[in-house]
Amino acid sequence: MKIRFIILLFSFTTCLNQKIDPQEQKQFFDGTSQENLKPTKWDTGDTTITNEDRLDLFEKHIKGKGGGYIGVGSSQNLSLIAWAQSDWVWLMDFTRIVVAVNTINIAFIKESDTPEKFRSLWSKSSHEKSVEIIKKHYGDSSDYNFLVQSLVKSRPYQLRRFKNDDLNTEKYKFSLWLYDIKLYSYIRKLALEGRIRAVMGDLRGPVTVGSISDAARRMQIPVRLVYFSNAEEYFDLTGQFKENWTNLPVDETSVIVRTVSVNRWHYPWAPGSDLSTDRGFHYNIQPAINYQKWLASNQKKLKVETILKTGEIDKKNGFSIVDSDPGILKTGTDQAKGGSSG
Repeated sequence: MKIRFIILLFSFTTCLNQKIDPQEQKQFFDGTSQENLKPTKWDTGDTTITNEDRLDLFEKHIKGKGGGYIGVGSSQNLSLIAWAQSDWVWLMDFTRIVVAVNTINIAFIKESDTPEKFRSLWSKSSHEKSVEIIKKHYGDSSDYNFLVQSLVKSRPYQLRRFKNDDLNTEKYKFSLWLYDIKLYSYIRKLALEGRIRAVMGDLRGPVTVGSISDAARRMQIPVRLVYFSNAEEYFDLTGQFKENWTNLPVDETSVIVRTVSVNRWHYPWAPGSDLSTDRGFHYNIQPAINYQKWLASNQKKLKVETILKTGEIDKKNGFSIVDSDPGILKTGTDQAKGGSSG
């Protein structure tokens, strides 16, 4: 596995020296394959918004990275993308309604030249106008009716998300994509150029992640930012998941950003991160190449907590950085470095 990983990285680095036509890049991007998702118990309105209130903690660590972006969930991705100035964006989720809301948001962004106009399209008073926009962009799609249903289901939660963002951005003095016209304009430019795709996919699925990796290689772009939210808490980082993410084309500047809500004593929640939920979140960042080394380390049941406990933890701010070599576990020194760096 280690030799294969080195060969993949070398091959990708080599192809970056070759030039590709932007139109070819777009064709590869648009050709990304997707998993066929079935309805699940998670197809509810509350899953279409984030409950992570302090994503601003990532901002200084991801600024200006460019390249490709992969993220799960909904509109919280757009702040990360704007800070990173990502060039090509895959928004993926295993829940059909989340993919539908991402699809709706792309159309709303295209039709709104200001954040205020975008927000207004989620209001009940704008329902007819919002449906017309969905019809304009997706009226010929077999998903049209589901998109309209998703709009209605998601609306009260979207409005609640706006309210919570208003409170937290004021209290902690940061700007998200809807609070800075430059950030919003960057996202709108990507949408108008067709550089944001809402795709159906499971992090552990056999199709979507592999297709994104293949597209990125053909496009000759490294994936510089991956946002997992707290998904890794729910499964071992083995099997198809390991296969998917060790094969992702990354470079030395690529990072993984994630949250965890488990083991609060050891991974303290960031201040203000529990505004939207009774469980707050700890925020973590890890170099992608380092993450791939961990995945390739052949541990039978690798958990995200196994990786995180080797990091430097800022307990005051609920934030940590991991860059330890997986070999640390073999030396018997796999205890958390632990102490507060705040």
